[in-house]
Amino acid sequence: MSLMLLNKTRSRSRTLFKFGRSRLSYLHFILIPNKQLVFSQKQSLSTLIYFKIFFLSKLQINTKTRSSINHSRCHSYSKIKMSHDLDLPTTTLTSDNLNIQKNCGNINISRAFNTTNNNVNNRSSNNSSSSVSLLNFDEFLIKNKRIAEELDSPKLTFVSRVNPLTGKMDWVVQDEHYDYVQEIARSGYGDMLHDTDRNKKYYLAIKQAVKLLKDQGKKVKALDIGTGTGLLSMMAAEAGADTISACEAFPPMAACADAVLKINGFKDKIKLIPKRSNEVLLDDIGDRANLLITELFDTELIGEGAIGAYSDAHDRLMESDCVAVPSTGIMYVQAVQSPLLTNWNNLQSISLPNGSVISVPAHFARCGGAPLLHDLQVDELQEDLTFVSTPVEVFRFDFSHRNALPKTESKKLVTEAQLDGSVNGFVMWWELVMDPQGEIILSCAPCWNRKADVPVPWRDHWMQALYYPSVSKSVKKGESFEINCYHDEYSLWFDTAVTDSHPPSCTCGLHVAFSRSRLGQINDSERNVFYTKVLQTHITSDTVCLVISDGSMLPLMAACLGAKKVFYLDSSWSCRKVIKEMVNFNQLGDKVCVLEKNVEDITAEDLEQLKIDVVVAEPFFQSASLPWEHLYFWYALHHVQAHLSESVVILPKSMTIQAIAVHFENLQKIRSPVGYCEGFNITEFDKLIEKSSESADEDIEPQPLWEYPAMAVSSPKTIFSIQFSSNPCNMETVLNNTDLQCCRDETLNGIALWTEYDFGENLVTSTGLLNNDWEGKKIRWDKFSRQAVKLYRHERAVNKDSSVHIQTEFNPANGDFVFVL
Repeated sequence: MSLMLLNKTRSRSRTLFKFGRSRLSYLHFILIPNKQLVFSQKQSLSTLIYFKIFFLSKLQINTKTRSSINHSRCHSYSKIKMSHDLDLPTTTLTSDNLNIQKNCGNINISRAFNTTNNNVNNRSSNNSSSSVSLLNFDEFLIKNKRIAEELDSPKLTFVSRVNPLTGKMDWVVQDEHYDYVQEIARSGYGDMLHDTDRNKKYYLAIKQAVKLLKDQGKKVKALDIGTGTGLLSMMAAEAGADTISACEAFPPMAACADAVLKINGFKDKIKLIPKRSNEVLLDDIGDRANLLITELFDTELIGEGAIGAYSDAHDRLMESDCVAVPSTGIMYVQAVQSPLLTNWNNLQSISLPNGSVISVPAHFARCGGAPLLHDLQVDELQEDLTFVSTPVEVFRFDFSHRNALPKTESKKLVTEAQLDGSVNGFVMWWELVMDPQGEIILSCAPCWNRKADVPVPWRDHWMQALYYPSVSKSVKKGESFEINCYHDEYSLWFDTAVTDSHPPSCTCGLHVAFSRSRLGQINDSERNVFYTKVLQTHITSDTVCLVISDGSMLPLMAACLGAKKVFYLDSSWSCRKVIKEMVNFNQLGDKVCVLEKNVEDITAEDLEQLKIDVVVAEPFFQSASLPWEHLYFWYALHHVQAHLSESVVILPKSMTIQAIAVHFENLQKIRSPVGYCEGFNITEFDKLIEKSSESADEDIEPQPLWEYPAMAVSSPKTIFSIQFSSNPCNMETVLNNTDLQCCRDETLNGIALWTEYDFGENLVTSTGLLNNDWEGKKIRWDKFSRQAVKLYRHERAVNKDSSVHIQTEFNPANGDFVFVL
């Protein structure tokens, strides 16, 4: 048996697998000799899920399990390879030998495919259970006769989708190449090809490199690693390179590159090699090359394996005195201070009007935090940052020479504080020196570190990154302080203190359970004041309260505000663990009971024979990706109807979905066709993206819109509403039609959607638009929520007489929303 681990993907916009609309980060697959497949979800390090792999009759499971394809990166494509002695093609999957376990205790998933409110966030878990229930896979197929009939085709495969609204695991049948198609649809190729600054500087540097080699009397032999569409290879051909070899390991992109080369007349000039660069042999390219062209970079510069790819290419495939484009990478950091960064990194105490304080255990504060970068559009944070230091060069990466890229490196830099304050974050960016002469610089610097008269290129494929020190450091103006800098082959980390030579990791569990945005949301003082008002309005010393949300401070707030008893239902095991620690640390164990059961399994005994007077939710659930997917609260509420008092108060009372037509400055580029790029016809790529998007991807996607400036083209309008007092089981499919009336002459390129929750007493909270002061101004969005957006591939002109029609269909039986925009 041979084994390769999946490559990790660093950028926020790149995902490995998508269960429903919920993103799961960094899944590693390991095949072990007893035919168990181990899935380790790095986002939740405490979780191990074991599947015993067999085969069901008629069901063909493809043993060529694919990893996430790192968009346009041939060197990062991996798959698990299995030897034939496992005899997998003839094994069968039955309900007698398929089970799921957790290392923290066994979980009951017997009905995960049909009737219960279960999902991968452990809504079905009971950590005290001592038995493992088996999936009734045969029953699943019988209940889904149409799917079973379609399984005669060996080209079909199951794709699991968790429905965050109902908590049920949905399975759909897709073509066996579904994952390839989905990766293409979500790729960052289009964004890069719209990056005019990048493209022009690559082209100029390639021309100079070709001229330099020819002036030396040499034939130019170019090697393009990770060619993608073939753009850089065509630039080399147009510049006069004598031979060009281009490798691309991702099969759909290799086929696309072949079509692009053909339509541009370079099919015979450029040799396309469908391999990873470390699999390319000297025989494949004929001779050692003397011009190395690559674009192997992400937000961290080295996170996609650039060090290994360059080192291997120089060692096996390049001449010792070759020229590389780019030539050098230079990395910078700048120490900053910001309360927002503090809120994104650590849990803060909450002070309540009655003098109570919800305190945070010390080990949460001492924890080094999440080890990964926080990549975002830092330009949109400028007003929130105070600059403690000037930019400091930390690392320099030589891409031109053999043995010039160490896999690990550490530096201790000394810089001077520009003001009195604290260092609670570092902003990192990099520049590429594109040519050997050092004249062409491609910079990812934030706007405040650029010349005022130079336009700032917009990029979503390369952003800036935030890093958080293990502890905040106080400094005085003029005082020197240290920045300790580290990198390994794929990662970077920075600190004010000396740390180990390996990336920091979360030791407290908080940073594993809670995302950056969720921590910021919980720490938002205005939000906490809002929920305090909600609770004070309805809670007395006789109130029995039920809180339904993931990783919420509401049960502690309710208890501190005087509730008689608070029961807490949290679908995430890792979040529950953190909340239980908070409850115990604040000595609220006698008033707050964290339920360890499925919502439909809760009994009167679990609730101590008490009737619930107030049911409250933020609502927030880890599985949700789109704003309305927090609607799981409504379905969970239905399961506890028997335990509610006659005068129960349900909070929030209702949810509305809001929409607004917008003009984005740049975000639409991630979905816009490229057409021609630097004079080369890339329309074959546009066709591939459009076809892939239509067949494999959602029309509406989640985005943190505060990072992407936009102007309103219409006024906001409610397009759907739900009263939580109603019962979803008694509802038929609902169809609404709404028109957004345009308010200005503009080009329309997107529709933004979000939710608002009404708690009564004029208390309404929004996951999107923050205020009504939007007309003629940049829209202000909630920084701690992801909104939904429909991006149009082609902009269209509108005026005050124009309107945008939206049809909304909601099926309460399965929680599906369908929008036609």
